[in-house]
Amino acid sequence: MHVEVSCSAEGFNKLKNSWKVLVEQSVVSTPFQTVEFQNEWWNNFGNGELRLICVYDVDNLVGLASMYIDQKNVLRWVGGEDIADYHDVIASEDNAEAVRKLVFDWLSGSQADDWHSADLVNIPQWSGSVSHWRELALSQDWKVDSRIETVCPQLELPDSFETYLGVLGGKQRREIRRKLRRADAEGASAVFIADPSDHYLEIQEFIRLMESSGRDKADFLNSGMREAFVNILKAMQDCGLLRLCFLRLEDHNLASYAYFSMGNTLYLYNSGYDIGQYAALSPGWVLLAKLFDHAIENGHKRFDFMRGDEDYKYRFGGEDVSLMRLLINR
Repeated sequence: MHVEVSCSAEGFNKLKNSWKVLVEQSVVSTPFQTVEFQNEWWNNFGNGELRLICVYDVDNLVGLASMYIDQKNVLRWVGGEDIADYHDVIASEDNAEAVRKLVFDWLSGSQADDWHSADLVNIPQWSGSVSHWRELALSQDWKVDSRIETVCPQLELPDSFETYLGVLGGKQRREIRRKLRRADAEGASAVFIADPSDHYLEIQEFIRLMESSGRDKADFLNSGMREAFVNILKAMQDCGLLRLCFLRLEDHNLASYAYFSMGNTLYLYNSGYDIGQYAALSPGWVLLAKLFDHAIENGHKRFDFMRGDEDYKYRFGGEDVSLMRLLINR
């Protein structure tokens, strides 16, 4: 195996086909490792020096670390921390250890002396990357800190919605059924969007609901993030990974979720709610329950709530998966 490094954004397009194949085989394979997400993130947020560190076995791409060095000489993942929930080296289980070692060797060599520290976030604890790179960094007498930074609650899905409800506690199960009955009686229905309209009207409506659902999300969108976030949603919808759903009453959207469907997993990405006169219908809970039903009907085997330990995720059956932060000082 050998390493080749691309320092230009053109590398995303040149690597596109082999990158897609590699992600399908990777130990950590989520929407955030895809070339579409990475490329669009770099187009909108990229600053500093790009480093697409590629590992080849003869001519076959077997590993990739998508990284950059920011203006303060800190090594980071392409994809950032705010809107990418998972990061890691992209490699199959058979090649992961060798790829991580070759990437680290390249980063610790004289050809990569332009970074003085690394801040690598959102690495799944189970992948082994943090413990491996920690060991390699300590062997260089570098200072290392690693810690659990957050969690991504998730759960395995059964073969039917009724079986799923049976797994929940009795109180939660009764509450979900009660809310579903009330919403159905009022005439509310779930609408699932897979294909974008000509002008991405569904994304614009999702953004409106997201902005109206609370100050934190409004501040997030109004901090210069809106246009870039919309661009990323469009790119992920164009490649078929992003889906949207709405809870609709007559011609009014009460709630919405943006989610990814990839492999056998549904990734719940973000949400928006109308917190006005329809709050009594609990539109967020109702739509989430209908999304679980939809996910099971469409063959998903895992539901990933992604980052955050909000209470509702556990009420709906989520169990924590830890994400880690690795800090290295040379």
